[in-house]
Amino acid sequence: MVVFQKNQPRRPPSWSWGDAKERFLNILKHLVGLWRTLCVREQVNLGLWVPAGIAAGIALYFSLPTEPYLGWSLVSFGGSALGVYLVRHQGWLAILAATVFCAALGFVAAQVRTMNVAAPVLQNELRAASLAGRVVEASRNQEGGTTLLLAPSSIGGLAENELPGVVRLRVRQAHDPIWPGDRIETRAMLWPPAEPVAPGAFDFARQAWFRGLGGTGVTVSTPNVTAAQQMGGWRVAVAALRERVARHVMDGMDAEEGPVAAALMTGLRHAIDDDVEQDLRDAGLAHILAISGLHMALFAGTLFWLVRTFLALFPQLALRYPIKKWAAMAALLGALAYLFLSGASVATQRAFIMAALMFLAVLIDRPAFSLRNVALAAIFVLLLRPESLLEPGFQMSFAAVTALVAVYQNRELQLLRLRENATGLSGVVRLAVIYIVTLCITSLVAGAATAPFAAFHFNRMAAYGIVGNLAAMPLVGMLIMPSALIAYLLMPFGLEGPALWVMELGLKGVIWVANEVSHWGGAIVHIGSFSTTALALISIGGLWLALWQTKLRRLGCLPLALGLLVATLSDAPDILVDGEAKLMAVKEADGLYLWSGRAPRYARESWLRRNGEPAESSPAGRNLPCDELGCVTAAGPVVAVSRSSAALNDDCQEADIIIASVPVRSRARRSCNATLIIDRFDVAREGAHAIYLNENGDIERVETVRDWRGVRPWTGSDLQ
Repeated sequence: MVVFQKNQPRRPPSWSWGDAKERFLNILKHLVGLWRTLCVREQVNLGLWVPAGIAAGIALYFSLPTEPYLGWSLVSFGGSALGVYLVRHQGWLAILAATVFCAALGFVAAQVRTMNVAAPVLQNELRAASLAGRVVEASRNQEGGTTLLLAPSSIGGLAENELPGVVRLRVRQAHDPIWPGDRIETRAMLWPPAEPVAPGAFDFARQAWFRGLGGTGVTVSTPNVTAAQQMGGWRVAVAALRERVARHVMDGMDAEEGPVAAALMTGLRHAIDDDVEQDLRDAGLAHILAISGLHMALFAGTLFWLVRTFLALFPQLALRYPIKKWAAMAALLGALAYLFLSGASVATQRAFIMAALMFLAVLIDRPAFSLRNVALAAIFVLLLRPESLLEPGFQMSFAAVTALVAVYQNRELQLLRLRENATGLSGVVRLAVIYIVTLCITSLVAGAATAPFAAFHFNRMAAYGIVGNLAAMPLVGMLIMPSALIAYLLMPFGLEGPALWVMELGLKGVIWVANEVSHWGGAIVHIGSFSTTALALISIGGLWLALWQTKLRRLGCLPLALGLLVATLSDAPDILVDGEAKLMAVKEADGLYLWSGRAPRYARESWLRRNGEPAESSPAGRNLPCDELGCVTAAGPVVAVSRSSAALNDDCQEADIIIASVPVRSRARRSCNATLIIDRFDVAREGAHAIYLNENGDIERVETVRDWRGVRPWTGSDLQ
């Protein structure tokens, strides 16, 4: 018989190091087993990471300070391919080898692309140079003039082997109509492609290199057409067709809506009013102007529906033949035509590849919508145009579509099942609710996916983007893009007027929404520049969350959170000097204080944006105090801006840092008390300067554009 005592004290559990060790090992074995199980389940998704590996190789190529030797690149690529073959059955070792192979493939693709697009680039400014050549593209601009892309046959005193492939000209004089294929003669001021306005800023020269653009300029005399519309291949023919469509559309609409309609139909955006474009950007609707997946889906999808509906009117065809596949083929051809007519930008290429895969899937009776389609599109674009990895169009386009496909493929999202049994009045209400909620989800997901890239490249985000999209996107989907398709179909017969009228009504609504939303208080959030390391961590975290399908995806929160943390640790320069020593900025607690001579407006606005300030105008009282000889600021170290040699002599006695817009001779440097002197020759040789100060106000380091860019093919004279 056992007797239990009510107040009998409990014995403490026995404890030993051996038991603790055993429990720890059991937990560890459980975690390892769980990890292996998750990894086995994720094996089918490993192929989705191929574009990420290729992108890593491309990023490595562009981050190098000097151009690598092609032979070593090819040897590395061959060695990585051999490594994949040798360890193809070795589990994680095979995955590691495949990762290295993908990176090597991207590296070689970028280097080969750089060599293939090599063309002469202007090295010096040319004033009033005689210029003759064939017009490749010609489009109206917002100033009422014309923007030309010209393949020159002669430029001033340049030798034939020094002629750029193409130059871009702005024609401001009144002139006769100019069309692609015309041969013209004129006089123009020409400049080499611009270098970055600060270390880490946008490098237009690199972009121009891959576009074959060897210079930019403006005409100083009226262009004279010497030969009219001599077709020079399919590119000129397509450009001429695009321009004819754009001008026809603009001539038939109001001044605000016409250029936007032309941009949606042809991709030509030069004529859009600055205020309209700014309103669209501030309302979160700038993506409407970039022809991408939305436009391609609406255009090709509407064509697919029209063709299939028309064929269904004939029972003998509908019952005996696969009219769905016929409609898919027609939509595929229509998407291809839209690709060329819209200019074939990176976003449009991605959208076309995905649309083509979708319609091909219909033709062979396979699933048409998956992350594999996104991965294939990314592989095609990265291998054909590796430089697109660095462009905001590629980054934002693929970020948005990857996030959207990942969300809508998630089985936890049960919203779309409400479509079932959607009949009668209740069915209409259900479909309306689904449309609104789906539009909200799409806006939120796409906005969140593209926000880091918008902040990195443009230093601003639209706070009310979801409101703007909720109000404007129904007009785009129901009126504007279907009308654009119908207008294209009827244009050969001259019957496109009603369709363009409907399109104009839709655009009036979109522009009104953009104007209203963009003027709400706090519509724009300004963000200072942050490092590429932060953007890379955010991208890796986002990809991890999107591509994995098991609980492994939760680990993506770690690099995502770390990237956001690094992005907040902005290391902005304390003093900036532009590449002509005509503009200087000093950072204070309340923003940048500027001194400007005859400096380009773009440099000033870019500095303000990168500091997280509105670029439209600097607040009153934020200019450095200056006189006829120069400027002096005593915030931290004494910084003097010397405009003349006379001012330089006085500044040398008092200033710690001297920015001289005149040359400073060696003797003057030795006799000057300043710690740092940057003169006109320094900025001409090294580019813009960024000066960083420590907590004591002493110079910590000085960065220059030349050091940041390195010695690469697109850095011009640095190679010589």
